[in-house]
Amino acid sequence: MGSRKINEDLVKERKNASFDVVELTNLLDGNKEKTDRRKELEYLFYNDPEVQDKVPLAYLTHSEIYDDALRKSLHIFHKAMELADPQEILSIADAILQEASPLTVHFVMFIPSLMGLATEEQQAKWLPDALEMKIIGTYAQTELGHGTFLRGLETSATYDPKTQEFIINSPTLSSVKWWPGSLGKTANFAIVLAQLHTKGQCHGLHPFMVQIRSRDNHEPLPGITVGEIGPKVGFRASDNGFLKLDNVRIPRGNMLMKNAQVTVNGDYVKPKSDKLNYGTMVFVRVLILDMVSYNVARAATIAIRYSAIRRQAQILPNEREVQILDYQAQQFKLLPMVAFSHACKATFIALMDTYKTATLNLEKGDLATLPELHATSSGLKALCTDYGSAAIELCRRACGGHGYLTISGIHRIYAATVAACTYEGENTVLYLQTARYLLKVLKGQQPVPRKSVFGYLLEGNKNIPSTFSSPPSLDQLVECYCAVAQKLVFRAAARVQDFINAGKLPEIAWNLSHVDLIAAAKAHVQYYIAQKYVMWVQNSAVSSNLKEILQQLCYLYLLEHIHNQPGNFMMVGLSEVRLNKMHDYMLEMLALLRPNAVALVDAFDFHDMVLNSPLGCYDGNVYERLYEWAQKTPMNQKQVHDSYYKYLQPVMKSKL
Repeated sequence: MGSRKINEDLVKERKNASFDVVELTNLLDGNKEKTDRRKELEYLFYNDPEVQDKVPLAYLTHSEIYDDALRKSLHIFHKAMELADPQEILSIADAILQEASPLTVHFVMFIPSLMGLATEEQQAKWLPDALEMKIIGTYAQTELGHGTFLRGLETSATYDPKTQEFIINSPTLSSVKWWPGSLGKTANFAIVLAQLHTKGQCHGLHPFMVQIRSRDNHEPLPGITVGEIGPKVGFRASDNGFLKLDNVRIPRGNMLMKNAQVTVNGDYVKPKSDKLNYGTMVFVRVLILDMVSYNVARAATIAIRYSAIRRQAQILPNEREVQILDYQAQQFKLLPMVAFSHACKATFIALMDTYKTATLNLEKGDLATLPELHATSSGLKALCTDYGSAAIELCRRACGGHGYLTISGIHRIYAATVAACTYEGENTVLYLQTARYLLKVLKGQQPVPRKSVFGYLLEGNKNIPSTFSSPPSLDQLVECYCAVAQKLVFRAAARVQDFINAGKLPEIAWNLSHVDLIAAAKAHVQYYIAQKYVMWVQNSAVSSNLKEILQQLCYLYLLEHIHNQPGNFMMVGLSEVRLNKMHDYMLEMLALLRPNAVALVDAFDFHDMVLNSPLGCYDGNVYERLYEWAQKTPMNQKQVHDSYYKYLQPVMKSKL
């Protein structure tokens, strides 16, 4: 990866590896064939001058980075369309473009929505053009005044039986669609979520296909006010937009009617479930887990490589300054990040399997798995984005002052991850949705599918294992997580019930119990992740050397969370003596993993173009790159800045 000489510290670090790096790469990708396929597609672009950055992205304006990303996106899609499916192309585009492609929503939300919500006849009408990007779409749900509270959305779709049309309207300022990606400047169609009105009744949110710009000149159509909402903390290349609809008429056939229908004379035909239209949101929440795993892996790669070449101070006097990765505190910051990325990957694989099963069941008319999938994906999305954001920020701090530079690349990864704490459901609301399902299961109000991960709530009181092996097994640690989850769910349910018994309305009792309910949801999700992560490690068919490393990382992940939440685990019977032993074992894992630190992040197999960071480059020539990149900043293109002549010179030359 580059023609420079590799930093001697990184050479030494890579020689220390006790496992086959390529074997771990194959495992993280899924298998060797998937790794080979990824590399085959990547190498189409890494030496392509059309996607090389002439100036670091950090130095571009909002408009420039959108223009640059759209140009690169279309080049990538055109070049790869015959060689890959859109999802493969999208993963490459997102990796190369750093700030997300302006076309991401088209492929991640618009096309899946057409496939999941449109009838076969409607798909035949729109999907071919969407796949070939003759039409580019967005998904317009969130409004200026409402986001996660979907019932509060105000955009209306009123059926007119005389013309067999729907009238789509934004009745208030707060009803203006706000935030959809690709809406600002890119999309010419939108799937608009609106409150359906027919024959004087409102039937709730339904999806409608609305053309918003001309297919000839891209001008907004009559009744459409559309634009870009401005720069954000991250996603600078994504043209998030606003959309105001003033009594825009669309044909009856533009209501996506796979689940619910409106007949020619205006009769409403109910869907089998009112949750069927939320499939797109669930799908995106599943994908977010993989995104968090990917982003934490990128940040950890930058921080660990930098920590291996950065030397600072001495442990013993009169010795050479040491690599900061040799400090235990630095290891404790960074090695758990690798484990967390693996945990997210394992959980994503498990949840995607659940999603596929639920989708197949839905096609057969079986809705039984939908509530559990919704509750699970909600809590996982919330916890993983919360933890992922904190993890990436810790990686930035671990890089000291250089981590604060925009060109370090970490701030960009952080901004992309922290945004996910809000979109597709604000995290606090999602925790409470998971908590609501947990209490329904506990009270017998929600049937639990066979072998459900929620089944532990219907069993007797759980405590930690009566005897521990030394060290404890991974399964024994998972039992501890299960006991904590059950205890906190029981406690939250008791608090709600106590308020109801005291005469509070159930809604008020719920509000007065939010803190306990969120803690219960978090504990349940931590148990779910622990269970799926351990299963992934145990079931991985890998060499004994790699299996040992995977187990060490898994132990580190589980023990670190116990270390951070000792009160919860003592509450279910974990003694102080046992906690101290687990603490010692956690620190032992740090020491065992330290020689493999660089090899572990090398196994993520990120090209320098993907990391786009002088701190995380494969060859470790950090200082050379920092100095070179500083020369490219627009501020340095003139020796004397124009402001000198306007402001400084008059002051410096005057007599005050």
